[in-house]
Amino acid sequence: MRIIKNFWKQQNTLERKLFWSILVVVTLASTGSAIFTVAEGMSAIAAACGFGCVLVCLMVAAVAVKTSLYNQCYLVMCCLLTCFLMPLLFLFCGGITSGMPLYYVTAIALIAYAARGTAKIVAFSVSVLVNAIVFLASWVYPNLVVAELDRDGAYLDILVTSLFTSLTLFAVGAFSLRAYAEERKKCEVLLYKLDYLSQRDPLTEIYNRRHLISHLQDVVWRRRNEFYLLMLDLDDFKRINDRLGHPFGDQIINAVARILANHQDEGCGECVARYGGVNFVYAMNASSEGEAFARAEVIRKEVRQLQFEDFPDVSVTISGGFVPCSGRSFSDIRQVLSHVDELLVFAKTHGKNQIRNGAD
Repeated sequence: MRIIKNFWKQQNTLERKLFWSILVVVTLASTGSAIFTVAEGMSAIAAACGFGCVLVCLMVAAVAVKTSLYNQCYLVMCCLLTCFLMPLLFLFCGGITSGMPLYYVTAIALIAYAARGTAKIVAFSVSVLVNAIVFLASWVYPNLVVAELDRDGAYLDILVTSLFTSLTLFAVGAFSLRAYAEERKKCEVLLYKLDYLSQRDPLTEIYNRRHLISHLQDVVWRRRNEFYLLMLDLDDFKRINDRLGHPFGDQIINAVARILANHQDEGCGECVARYGGVNFVYAMNASSEGEAFARAEVIRKEVRQLQFEDFPDVSVTISGGFVPCSGRSFSDIRQVLSHVDELLVFAKTHGKNQIRNGAD
């Protein structure tokens, strides 16, 4: 069982899972049908055709493992069954008096599980055409049917055939739905990861600039009376980065990002993002400008108090600009960002380690 589970896990695409699920079910059904053909006392040719179906399945499996051409192998298997072996079985196992029509319909239906493409349509069309020709030929020339079953034999054959085809279709459907569910779950996880990565800064894992701009336009600007924009930048970061190395520089950036993330309340629409380099933006929701500015000052002081084990003598400070989004001079969010950036530059050129607002 462990080998089977490991093999199943290695089938990392829906195409492969469907291929092996259907191939195993068809092989088992063919084996059971071949054994029943022998038990019924059918001709040696009928028995050979029955086991020929099993042999075809095994050969297709071997070729698929070697070439990885799963869809092509699957179509070849279906065509061999419907266009060659099934007609022979139909003629040597009782024709219309047997359960072979059920096998025929089941084999043709399985073509639907092949991947999309012209080859699939061609395989289906040819199989239906061959099926129709064989049926019409047996009707016009009854002597083509080698052996017709009596009433009891026909009922028994149809009963067993119904059982095998029902189990085959049920198993194929069940395995297919399971494989589809697994594939869908993988896609959902992948889409979640892609969505997460598209919104997050890879270093700090806080939101990135792209998400911030979208959030400012879709959420903040529509409720601008509630929001205040804080833009921060690390003071003298290049000097620290050049002297102590980029890994320590990344450590500082992450530490500042964590402080901002700890203050963020996404439930009320707040957003913290790395705007670029060592520049951060915090869209803050507050009941008044005084409250918002006080919170900004708390963040500045927490950054000032940061300590690092590897470099205990290093002191980190930030400068910032702060504006209410409801300012009368702002006609859109771009003007808010532009103005808060001007205040940030003013803070850095007039002493650093401070936050400037429009009232200063």
